[in-house]
Amino acid sequence: MKSAFSTMRILRLLPLLALLAGGGLTCASAVAGSVYKCQGPNGQIAFTNRPNTFTQCHEVASYVERKPAPAAAGGKPHSEYRSEPPAAAAGASKPESAGDGAFVVHRGAVYKVVRANGVTEYTNIRPATGATYRVLFTYMATCYACNLHSTINFGSTPLNLHAYSDEIAAAAKEYGIDPSLLRAVIHAESAFKRYAVSDQGAQGLMQLMPGTAADLGVGDPFDAGQNIRGGADYLAQLLKQFNGDEKLATAAYNAGPLNVQKYKGVPPFDETRVYVQRVATLHKRYRAAESPPVAAAAPAAAPRS
Repeated sequence: MKSAFSTMRILRLLPLLALLAGGGLTCASAVAGSVYKCQGPNGQIAFTNRPNTFTQCHEVASYVERKPAPAAAGGKPHSEYRSEPPAAAAGASKPESAGDGAFVVHRGAVYKVVRANGVTEYTNIRPATGATYRVLFTYMATCYACNLHSTINFGSTPLNLHAYSDEIAAAAKEYGIDPSLLRAVIHAESAFKRYAVSDQGAQGLMQLMPGTAADLGVGDPFDAGQNIRGGADYLAQLLKQFNGDEKLATAAYNAGPLNVQKYKGVPPFDETRVYVQRVATLHKRYRAAESPPVAAAAPAAAPRS
């Protein structure tokens, strides 16, 4: 979770895209195929199962999908995933310089777009107004509060006091955690994006790694209740392990408890240090915002003469 997220790395998400493509089609029969990485006519990179209109293609994944309904006249339906340089279309994630002329994207979304000619396309370029599309998931290079070069001021960025209130309250009560700390960690991890996926594969609101999620009994990491409950369970374990020290527990949530034990404190990783600071800042702000104001004491009565 320390490197910048290039759109080329969405290659790691191809199995998920193939699964979504298969689940989004109708009819009973299924067909197998391959996904190719190709170069388009304008130099863009395309991931597609129909490479005939592209050049320099090579297979990068295989898939099984349900056979689509017959196409209307004008072309055979197919699915493709395109990853284009941000300048190619309005609405793309804003790039940040990588120092070598390459573009990188720290966060964005993958859309499923149904074109008029029957093509189903998966793309990280926001579709034009009027297109039929839906957001499949969002992706991040690393957790929301982990970017060393973030321009976000965590001391003044807007708080989210209402999202997933029931789930947070229930998990906090079950595991004995301050709900404002739980909300701060969710904000730091995913900025309350339920379908967030990181470059390293962490998933959901509390960015659970698949292995951790399985250990915590989380069957669907994109289910808000399950993800928050699993994250709260893990955070409670870390708080217990480090004797209630929130700084060490949040450091362990980011870098792993073994690193905290190894360095006998917050590990000397730049990402972990800024993460711990930002979570503490958010926690303080959420706690202040969620606590009822203390009524001013009534003035003492004047003594009777």
